[in-house]
Amino acid sequence: MTTAGCNKNDGGPRIALTGATGFLGSHIADTLLERGYRVRASIRATSNQQWLAGKPVETVEIDLTSTEDCRRFLDRTSGLIHCAGVVNAPTEEIYWQANVTTCATLLEAAAQRWAGHGETAAFVLISSLAAHGPASVEQPAVETDPCRPITAYGRSKLAAEKLLDADRWPFRTAILRPPALYGPRDREFLSLFSLALRGWSGRIGRSMTGLSLVHGRDAATAAVDLLETGTACGPYFVDDGQAGYNWQALAKVLGQMAGRRVRLLPVPLGLLKITSRLIGSRRAARSVVLNWDRILDLESCGWVCRGDKLAADTGFRARYDAVAGFADTLDFYRKEGWL
Repeated sequence: MTTAGCNKNDGGPRIALTGATGFLGSHIADTLLERGYRVRASIRATSNQQWLAGKPVETVEIDLTSTEDCRRFLDRTSGLIHCAGVVNAPTEEIYWQANVTTCATLLEAAAQRWAGHGETAAFVLISSLAAHGPASVEQPAVETDPCRPITAYGRSKLAAEKLLDADRWPFRTAILRPPALYGPRDREFLSLFSLALRGWSGRIGRSMTGLSLVHGRDAATAAVDLLETGTACGPYFVDDGQAGYNWQALAKVLGQMAGRRVRLLPVPLGLLKITSRLIGSRRAARSVVLNWDRILDLESCGWVCRGDKLAADTGFRARYDAVAGFADTLDFYRKEGWL
């Protein structure tokens, strides 16, 4: 284990954070710093640390499957937000290793490191709406629903969630299940925005009724709210307060962002399936739409959730709906030269 950098924010509690170099994780790091915490971030030797550059974040190079590394990572910490994981992979085994094994290792390390003062410590897992499974605009997902994931990714996130059973650990555990995430530093919406600026957007398949959206900064706020709320336990959905977006509403928001009418172009799911199989599982796994899990997502009834429980328990309120959030993201893309 090697350590680099220093943390100049010496006043607050130290919080461990995995996945800090990624899109959502870097926003969580920013939110923790803004609230006065010291941040210790796990990294890999190959991690791109551009979103942490110049910030008072302690970075620690560790193997998240090593209990000893994780135990040292959690030394003198009072909480952990576990955001690291794999979203796109060619096999279920890779999802399991990255999303379940690492979570189990961190939990065991936390039980050892926080022994004796675990009642004040918190372990927050960043999961996904995929762990619940599909839900339509007409019947959004809520926390009391049974979970029926349909993808390898969703099954791995649900398996990780089950490890956080509150009765097993001497510290508080909470789970955040974001829906589709977007915002500054994210590249997955880049092609959607680029197409919208030309006046087009795709309607893929016939089954999906719509989806919920959450800006990355709002999801980061929700994660830190769960860390700080001593009564928050179990799973929580987060949304932007707009009850999801159907295809027409999404096209309208994209049109507002683009300053022009955006037309919906039907895209047959069969075409995506054929293309995915032709290019092979490993190449498809790197694609936003050709990954087989993503195709199964698009074949479902929708990905919509309600964040009422999160709002009631923590006071969370989203700052961005899609109109404000898309404008903010477009501004970032242009400043970075991505568009």
